[in-house]
Parts: sequence; structure tokens; C-alpha cells
Amino acid sequence: MGAPVTEARTVWFVLHGYGQLAGRFLRHFDEAVPPGTLVVAPEGLSRFYLEMPRADRGHMARVGAAWMTKEDRLSDIADTRGWLDNVYRAVINEVVQATNVMPDVGVLAFSQGVATAMRWIAGGVVQPSRAVMWAGSVADDADVLALQRALASTDVVLVAGTDDHFMTDKARRLLRAQWDTLGIAVRDVQYEGAHELEPITLGELLTLNRP
Repeated sequence: MGAPVTEARTVWFVLHGYGQLAGRFLRHFDEAVPPGTLVVAPEGLSRFYLEMPRADRGHMARVGAAWMTKEDRLSDIADTRGWLDNVYRAVINEVVQATNVMPDVGVLAFSQGVATAMRWIAGGVVQPSRAVMWAGSVADDADVLALQRALASTDVVLVAGTDDHFMTDKARRLLRAQWDTLGIAVRDVQYEGAHELEPITLGELLTLNRP
């Protein structure tokens, strides 16, 4: 979504939450993408029906995706990280070939996608100028030293709505303490809303200014 590769000066990789599909997740970005910005939404490799099976097959109407489950968890994490690396290289190479300029890169993750983004960033292939962790928890199995190195020059933003039932005041304090324990500087952004992407806040965070 957004600028064609020939005009892209900024590329955002955006990771959806549990039960979402990439195409539907991108709908939240319709009015929020700044000029010169390309938004790329990979999709979790595990798709499933969101409703229990019914005799009339009505459950087949709604499909979602997830990044991983507890089943064969480590293999899913490795597969996802390797695939995200490949997506990143393919997109960035295409932009550089088209523009002769390395674009600014951002990573935005929502809900379940936050832990996946942290593991991916810790791998070191993607080095975002800004990392937006929206309504998601710390990946406690991410390589701390690798994450510290990868985010040393990154603007890390924690985002949550005031009415997000997953991110209560207590949960936000705990989350901030976990990031402090990681030794990574972060800043907090709040908006009036629930467990969802809020368009005004989203548009502001997607704007990356070159020096």
C-alpha cells in the first residue's frame, strides 16, 4: 500500500495481530500513509477458520492468521523469521534498484505481532529507524544483547489505547518495567480508544523525517 517502489523514500513493515489477515489489517492504513511511504504487510504463516465448524459450512466465511502457537513453537519462530528476512531483502532491493537510495525503514507491530517483531529485529537483518510496538507484550525469549544492539539507534514507541482491555494501567506499568529491564529506551504514546489501530496516532507515527 502507498507509494510505488519508484517513489518510496520510506518503507514500513507492519505485522498484524492474532486472527487478522494482512489485507484486512492494511485497511487501517488507508488514510494514514504519508506521501513517499510504502507499507508492506506480511501475513502470519498459519491460517485458520475463526469460528468452530458448522454443518452448513458457515464457519468457512471468516479466516484469520497467526504468527505461531505453542505447537512446534521453535520451528514456527525460525520459519517466520527467515521468511520475514527474505521479504525484507526482496522489498528493499527493489526500492534501491528503482531509486538508487536506501529508504528509511520502520517496523510496526500490533498485538501478537509485537513479539514476532522483537524476535525479527533481534535477528539483525532489519534495522528500523522507528519500531512501533502497539498493544503487545515483550518477547521474553528474544536475544537481549542482540535486541539492544539492533535497537541502539532506533526510536522505540510503545502504543496503547486508554480503553484497551488487554493493556490496563497495571499491564502498561509492567510492560514499561520489562522494557526498562531490557535496557532499551522507549517512549509511550496513548490515545483515546480500545484494542485497535487509531488512525490519527497511526499517521503521526508513520511519518519518518530524513535529517
